[in-house]
Amino acid sequence: MAATGADVPEERRVVTVVFCDLVGSTALSGRLDAETLRTVTLRYFALMRARIEEHGGTVEKFIGDAVMAVFGVPARHEDDARRALAAARGMVTGLDGLNAELEREHGVRLAVRIGVNTGEVVVSVDPAARQALVSGEVVNIGARLEQHAGPGEILIGPATLRAAGPSAVTESAGSLSLKGVGAPVPARRLVALHEDAPERVRRFDTPFIGREQELAELHLLLRKLAADPRSYLVTVYGEAGLGKTRLLREWLRGCPAYGAGRCRPYGETGTLSPLAEAVRQVLAAVGGVAGLAGLPAHERTEAEQALGLLRTGLLADGTPSPSADDTLMALACLLDGLSRERPVVLVLDDCHWASAPLLDMADRLLDELDRSPVALVCAARPELLETHPGWGSGRMRSASLMLTPLTREESLALAGELVEVAAHRQDVLEGSLDRAEGNPLYLEHLTAMAAECDDLPLTVHALLGARIDALPAEERSLLQLAAVLGREFRRGDLTELATAERSGPAESAAGLLRGLIRRRLIEPGGLTSAARSELRFGSALVQETAYRGMAKKVRARRHEHAARVLVRHEAGDAAVGNHLARAHRLLTELGVRDDDTDVLRARAAGLLTRAGTAALARSDLQWADDLLTQAMDLAAPGEPAAAEAARRLGETKVALGEPVRGRELLAGALDTADRSGDRLGAAHARLALTALDPRHGAAADVAEEALALFTVAGDDQGIARACVRIAQDRQRRGRHAEAEALLSRSLDHAGRADAEPERALALGAVGISLWRGPTPVARAVARCEELLTAHGAGRPTVRATLACPLAVLLALQGRHDEAHERLAEAARLAGGLGYAESALFVPLFAAEVEALTGTPERRLALLDEAARAGRELGATGALPGIDRERARILLDRGEPAQALALPDPQGEGLPPAESADADGLRARALALTGEPAAARACADRATAAAGDTDSPVVRGTAALDRAHTLRTLARHGEAAREARTAQRHFAAKGHRLGADRAAAFADDSTAADRSTDRPAGQEGETV
Repeated sequence: MAATGADVPEERRVVTVVFCDLVGSTALSGRLDAETLRTVTLRYFALMRARIEEHGGTVEKFIGDAVMAVFGVPARHEDDARRALAAARGMVTGLDGLNAELEREHGVRLAVRIGVNTGEVVVSVDPAARQALVSGEVVNIGARLEQHAGPGEILIGPATLRAAGPSAVTESAGSLSLKGVGAPVPARRLVALHEDAPERVRRFDTPFIGREQELAELHLLLRKLAADPRSYLVTVYGEAGLGKTRLLREWLRGCPAYGAGRCRPYGETGTLSPLAEAVRQVLAAVGGVAGLAGLPAHERTEAEQALGLLRTGLLADGTPSPSADDTLMALACLLDGLSRERPVVLVLDDCHWASAPLLDMADRLLDELDRSPVALVCAARPELLETHPGWGSGRMRSASLMLTPLTREESLALAGELVEVAAHRQDVLEGSLDRAEGNPLYLEHLTAMAAECDDLPLTVHALLGARIDALPAEERSLLQLAAVLGREFRRGDLTELATAERSGPAESAAGLLRGLIRRRLIEPGGLTSAARSELRFGSALVQETAYRGMAKKVRARRHEHAARVLVRHEAGDAAVGNHLARAHRLLTELGVRDDDTDVLRARAAGLLTRAGTAALARSDLQWADDLLTQAMDLAAPGEPAAAEAARRLGETKVALGEPVRGRELLAGALDTADRSGDRLGAAHARLALTALDPRHGAAADVAEEALALFTVAGDDQGIARACVRIAQDRQRRGRHAEAEALLSRSLDHAGRADAEPERALALGAVGISLWRGPTPVARAVARCEELLTAHGAGRPTVRATLACPLAVLLALQGRHDEAHERLAEAARLAGGLGYAESALFVPLFAAEVEALTGTPERRLALLDEAARAGRELGATGALPGIDRERARILLDRGEPAQALALPDPQGEGLPPAESADADGLRARALALTGEPAAARACADRATAAAGDTDSPVVRGTAALDRAHTLRTLARHGEAAREARTAQRHFAAKGHRLGADRAAAFADDSTAADRSTDRPAGQEGETV
């Protein structure tokens, strides 16, 4: 696996450079004979080289009177920065002895100035290469620092100070403006250098030892699970490297059914993948379905059905499919069944990287499993409490364990497990114990290095880099290939990638892999022996160090190779696209921009767009957002992927509650499609924009135009979308029979296109027409339930959108508890999916239910909640309707001000259903304020507009508004007759509450009319 062809062996690594120059060398040359000067200069160079090399540095070159040295090439040490400072101090102090000799022999003294800087560079690792070892800005800054130093001074850069740690005593030398450096550099002057002090460095896992108290507490948890079948949460906190995972491994040996999953700081998998991994391991531990054998038949059937649902969603790709709520209930059912025979433990490791949806799912799962012996054990760094300060609080059966460093005795015992003490000098072992400071990870790597070379790394990055350098060349190359694949990978992927790169047999790569496993750099994935083909790095820092150690051009090539391997192994678009994207990014960072890199970019953009679209269809909005954002960054203007990614990302942003960004993206997609002549793409973008921004045209007009285009093109998804938009316009007009015909067509084409969002949108709109249209309530409820049965299985968006109108219909039948259950279901589903619009539509429908079952105050609060959400989401089209509903509630209290503050319906050009609503409200308000003529005119317009609809609800409401207006004007007989008309409309719908209210109003008006003492024909004369 060595470099081949024209490749020069180069690596990236952190090094420290030292520049040293003589002060006043020009004057010196004027005082000494040329031959004497040469002798003095050679003695000076010899001293400088000696001081550099005795601290492990390499003299790269002499330039005139200057010396350049580098620490970290060819061998890395854990304390290269401190070594460089020690060498610099030795170079200054070493002149004291040389100057005594020079002054005695030649009457001259020498003085030097030194600059030291640390940073990442590209280095040559080929001793035969005739070129500089290091180059770049790190070197330039080191040289400039030396030029600003005074005689005998050592100026160091900020990175050197951080790398050297507390052993370096410094003082400020000010912020220096250095030639060729953009920003001022805060330089420090080295005053003294203490003996090296141990540092805290990161660690992931170690061989287990000690932790008796923590083990006892965890064993107590298992006893509690067996004695009291309730769910428990335990969080194990500890800094990186203190052995959280090792503690859990030791404890889980006594648990018959457990599984573990790891959270990651980035993802190529679904949001809930760590939970999915843990559940898969539990199933493997209990024998899959066999673990349910002891359940009663009907419970076993339910658990098996739950497992079937999970296998199509969570266990397949880690997404909350068909919905977060469905996933939750299926998980609860399955785990409850599995825990009947034995306690079940789920472990989530590295929870400080857990996503909010994952933690929310875990929290809710514990609630659902309240009476099941299931424990959720989380291992996390303390940062979890910074990002989720309420984690575990308020839960009765919740405990936290905080790991502390091992004692000296425990560390010594652990060292005995790692190495044979006799194999090392006692002082080396003692040094390792001192530097480890009770951190098992540090101790493991320190002792491992002691067995392989003389160096004892101090910081984790330097330690791991030194350990990787000490590997045989072929093992080191295999480790780097594994690092390209990621923290976790499949054995077959690595073997094929290695075989292709080195053109050798697979057996050779397998042998090298066994060596890496033996050295504990790579380990089998997971906490069980299942899935032996899965491998992972023992430490994230090993993977990071190995990855960063490769030159960017090497990484790029290997990412391309990895993408080819994953394609052959039928990996997902996200994984392949990410490798191609990384390859492209690395090459462009190197300034490589040619046809090949452009092909990489375009392929990555296309794959990530496709992956993001699939994630969006599966309701994993966060993953879709990440993938489509990457695709957008990669796609070039004018490419199909650019417009598609922009449109899909725009839809995702709107769904996530970022309407401004969503509109920007959709507008960009529209502009791209228009300029490229993509009429279909433009129609899709414009249609989406009209729902957000009326400046792009009336939704119905745009949809009508688009429908014709989609029909000719045979674009089923487009036809489905356009039909829904036209149907929604018909609903606003109150023509629900026309709307239902359009929605039936939309459903048909959504099914052909397998377009879930359009299917859900169409079915939700059907539910609204069943509520508002002429279909009687009983038949409408039955029809909604039929639609849920036919289309709702595995489709959370369908269930969420249909549940809301169904809730209102159930309330109309007096089934109030069921109505509230449906609303709660809709809120859970939409919230679990991450759809921000649920904050608008759930309160709106809840307000309708409250109008039938609750109080005006509660209804007003819900309408205010919906209005706030509408403004935040930019859904301004919903606000006029909310304002009218608020005005109606206040009118019922005898408060006309808000109704009168609404825009005059005559100037608004409202469609009939909305016009009837607005004019009816205005008529009632005008009557209350003493304007009878205007009031009657408005009431007449309201009933006329309602007559243009097929909605009994609209007609009944307009008639009742007219009745209210007439009774306010003391026209009691007319009011009674109009209320009877309203009663008939409501009764035809099966709207029992509306019919009852209209009947009561008619009775009261009739009674008032009879009690009015006035001559016949004088009813309601104008005052």
